[in-house]
Amino acid sequence: MNLTEIGKQIRDRRKELGIDQSTLSALAGVGINSLVRLERGTGNPRFDVLHNIVSTLGLDIIVR
Repeated sequence: MNLTEIGKQIRDRRKELGIDQSTLSALAGVGINSLVRLERGTGNPRFDVLHNIVSTLGLDIIVR
C-alpha cells in the first residue's frame, strides 16, 4: 500500500465518522498541515504521527 492509498483510507474513515481535519489533528495531537499532506498522499509522516492518526480513527497499521 502506498501513501496515496493510506491517505485515502484516512480521509474516508474521517469523513465516515463525521470529523473535520482540524478536529482530527487536535484529537491525534498532530499538525493540521501534516494531516492535510497525508490525506493528499504527498506527505511522508513519521511512524508515530501515522500511528496517532490511525489509532484516533480506530484503524490499525499492519506491517507486512
